[in-house]
Amino acid sequence: MCRCRRPSRRRPPPSASGRSSLGQTYLTKAGFEKLRAEHRDLLRQKRQLTEEVSTAAAHGDLRENAEYHAARERLQHVCARLAELDAKLPHVRLIDDLDIKSGEARVGATVTLEDAQTKERFSYTLVGAEEASPTDGTLSLDSPLGKSLLGKKVGEQVLLKLPKATVTYRVVKVERA
Repeated sequence: MCRCRRPSRRRPPPSASGRSSLGQTYLTKAGFEKLRAEHRDLLRQKRQLTEEVSTAAAHGDLRENAEYHAARERLQHVCARLAELDAKLPHVRLIDDLDIKSGEARVGATVTLEDAQTKERFSYTLVGAEEASPTDGTLSLDSPLGKSLLGKKVGEQVLLKLPKATVTYRVVKVERA
């Protein structure tokens, strides 16, 4: 029914800059446990849906069997997410275990910025894309602002080029999350 491909066990070399390179996924321990729990749940759903597909297939003509087609479609979605997680989980680097240079914006660091025009201050913790949620104070390394912040130190300027303007921020504080 569903053939989820197994990822390669070969790991890419770690990135010194903290950038997501070659499929590397940066997560906190809590984020990693959340993904593992999702993976376990998806495996349970896959077993359940496989049974549903088999049961629905036993009802006869598959061309007019809506129950069968619905179960197959749900199974395909579950298998796709499982394949995605199977590819990510072996390449997870825990942010909590990384050696981060003091005073430099890297993965796992919390950076406080000040808007050069409005003088408004805000803070973000730099994380991998899987855990990013700007409204919760976490910013992806792959986002435009995340990329601009990498390697910056206190007092340095950060230019963020947006489609209609360029915004300037000043790094006020960098600390270990």
